[in-house]
Amino acid sequence: MRTLVALTVLAGAAAWSQERPGLKARELFYAPPPDTTAPATKPADQPAPKPAPVAKAPVRKAAAKRPAQIVNVVEKTPAPAVPLGLRYSVLKRSLSGRFEEVDADATFRSGDRIRLQVDANTTGYLYVVMLGSSGNWRLLFPSSEVAGGSNRIEKGESRQIPPGDRGQFVFDEQSGVEKLFLVLSRQPEADLDKLIYSIGGPQGDSTQGRTLLARASVSDDVVMRLRQQMASRDLVFEKVDAASDVKGENATYVVNPSSAADARLVVDLALKHK
Repeated sequence: MRTLVALTVLAGAAAWSQERPGLKARELFYAPPPDTTAPATKPADQPAPKPAPVAKAPVRKAAAKRPAQIVNVVEKTPAPAVPLGLRYSVLKRSLSGRFEEVDADATFRSGDRIRLQVDANTTGYLYVVMLGSSGNWRLLFPSSEVAGGSNRIEKGESRQIPPGDRGQFVFDEQSGVEKLFLVLSRQPEADLDKLIYSIGGPQGDSTQGRTLLARASVSDDVVMRLRQQMASRDLVFEKVDAASDVKGENATYVVNPSSAADARLVVDLALKHK
């Protein structure tokens, strides 16, 4: 029974994306994992065998045997992992001073102040870099101002980039396109960690003893290589804005339907301004 249950769980986790093929990215992002808490029971609808007849004694009757009972066996199994999902939105400062979600594809103006907000639907590791005028990618996240430099993000948590109450990007007079590269993975990415962390400890790649480098930068070649390695044709994208059925949102959802332990996703974001 235990072997059968274990095989059922593995099959359920591997087939998670096939179970709901019609769901859009936003629905996959918020969808709960499949219910695997239903008890696995032995069939109880078959009647118990009748006891053999007991011969009557001349003095007293033998006590009738009670029919055997079939007891349900309940085995709880862990729920399979959900798809790996990321939600990002661009927040623009309004005249009242509040940051509100706006269309990421809009053209921004000189002096506009914005932030990037990123949410994850499950535990993972987030990396965000921006292409600078030098041609190298400048690290935006992880940041020493958030969780001691850790880039681990838990389910339901939001990350603001740049961090802090006053964290914001201000567009200057020079028009152009600001390019950002986002990575969300279930496991730390070794190539990126080597560039942005000084990693100690006996394991080398452990999350313990990681020190964020003060001026970490990522070359364009590294980003191109990571983009090629992590590219997935199975990624599901959905933009939610004023034209969609969802009201009050202006965001983009990106989901990798895979429930694999090494699942990852990448996002290229271009912010236009003039």
